[in-house]
Amino acid sequence: MAESQANSRANTPGASLPVKRTLEEDHAPAISSPLNPNPDAASRARPRAPPREQREKRETIKKREASSNTRGSTPNPTSKTKKERPSTDSPMRYSIPEPKLSDYQQPREGQFSWDPPLTAPDGTQLLRPLDHAWNKKGYRYTHAVADPQFRHKQFYRQSDPKPYGPRMSHEDTDRWFSFDRDTATIVTQEKGWRMGRGNVVAREGRMYFEVKILKGIPAEGPQDPIDPKTGETKPGPHIRVGWARREAPLDSPVGFDGYSYGVTDARFEVMHRSRISKVFKPLPKNAKSRHMKPRPPHNKPMPVEYVSDEHFGEGDVIGLEIQLPSLTLHRKVVEGIYNPAVDIGDGFDTKETFDPTEKPLDIIRDRIPVGYKGNFLFEQLDYHISKAVELYHDRGPVPKINPSPNHEDVSVRSLPQSHIKVYKNGKEMGIAYEGLLAFLPPASIPSAEALKAGARVGFDDGMVGYFPTVAVFNKGVAQVNFGPDFWCPPEEIQKQHEKDTQMQGSDTIEKQIPEGRKLRAIGERYKEQIAEDVVWDIIDEVDFFVQDGGWNYTGATPQDVAGKSTPKARGFANPDENVGVEVGRRY
Repeated sequence: MAESQANSRANTPGASLPVKRTLEEDHAPAISSPLNPNPDAASRARPRAPPREQREKRETIKKREASSNTRGSTPNPTSKTKKERPSTDSPMRYSIPEPKLSDYQQPREGQFSWDPPLTAPDGTQLLRPLDHAWNKKGYRYTHAVADPQFRHKQFYRQSDPKPYGPRMSHEDTDRWFSFDRDTATIVTQEKGWRMGRGNVVAREGRMYFEVKILKGIPAEGPQDPIDPKTGETKPGPHIRVGWARREAPLDSPVGFDGYSYGVTDARFEVMHRSRISKVFKPLPKNAKSRHMKPRPPHNKPMPVEYVSDEHFGEGDVIGLEIQLPSLTLHRKVVEGIYNPAVDIGDGFDTKETFDPTEKPLDIIRDRIPVGYKGNFLFEQLDYHISKAVELYHDRGPVPKINPSPNHEDVSVRSLPQSHIKVYKNGKEMGIAYEGLLAFLPPASIPSAEALKAGARVGFDDGMVGYFPTVAVFNKGVAQVNFGPDFWCPPEEIQKQHEKDTQMQGSDTIEKQIPEGRKLRAIGERYKEQIAEDVVWDIIDEVDFFVQDGGWNYTGATPQDVAGKSTPKARGFANPDENVGVEVGRRY
């Protein structure tokens, strides 16, 4: 019975149909013929199958369990974070001698001289600093002080000399400038055009400061005095005001090159790249006007009204407002990823989100503490004029470079939503300039000599931006006011002050305006800069603390500049005395 069933099942046809043979199967005859001269199937051209993808070689389960600190194939979050998040750079460490006991004392006050004897109209003596740190090679100097709390940071931190507060900088002005001793807000000098910058910098938002003309174009009579004996016209005192970057030379007026924007006193004109233009008031799109001006962001001709028949002289108060986009939008411009169709506005409305794959935004200050006339100064290689900006402020009849936010050269990219406004005695006169040049590195670069000396490109030291600037000619006298108590405040600042006074003690909630769009006094940046210096000094100390082995101190980690060993101190310090003394154990 079982055998009959087995035989019957064997003869039963299967449920699936027989598969036809493919065309690729070999049916060639063994002997060649005129119709088939090559019967060899291997030599016939056939379509090849696509190559197989190479399989990813994975570790076995046993290996993953052996290498993992957790269960099975659970990933290690610590190793993943270290792999994905990029590391940031560190400041450069230099070979310097350990401070002496006397170096930890309070810094000495600077010495001043009343030579030449210059005075303000009210009789205030204007003194010239004798310890002006200046070097032809293009170094920048800021005050330092020895502090035992910063062991790994070579015992030096940022400091600030007297008089404390927002003022004109003794170090960032021409060496022929004279100041009043109490506030350092009144300046003069007897040479040709020279200029000086303040000790506060505008990097984003809207900032405002004032300048009062104490001695300049007289209120009555000719602008330049006439010699009664010869009848010849002699050049009189003049003042120019504006905003300038660190690359702008101090032995020239503000507005001389592409790094500064100035307003002249004689004809109330704008000076930029040594070219003159007029202050203008924007008009509505459909307004009728004889003058049309291309205005950003699309550079379409728009009707404007030019300011003419104006000047400022003795007794006048000139206010200057600068508006800059947010640093987030600014970085997009210098990184070449700015898109005007997407990046609309000034950037203060965007909410920043933390991206672990993005490179951290850091402040790097490569500087050396050097001794100079009883005090210590931080010496660092300053930024220098680039070739593109040099071509931009060329004095030829036709401009060789037209800046734009997406220019191929980063140093001549302009900032969207940026401009400079001018006020006279509290009244808004108009816009002086629009589309200011970007300043964040790599838009600001070191010089070729600085690169050979070890300077690094692309680092922001926290003091890059536009500084309030005053230029003086032939014993002109000016006084700056960085706020918050202005002589002739604009209407917007007055209303804001009244609103803040009314809001005190009130429970009403109103829609807050972003801080970047409020008109602020540039003097408010002074305390912010001090806080930033303290924070970055601490961060640098922690950075070096980790490099040196933490609590188990293993010695100062050597640095490397331009393929060399740890560089020695330079500048005013004697290089023979600074031979790279290894500082002893920190703990």
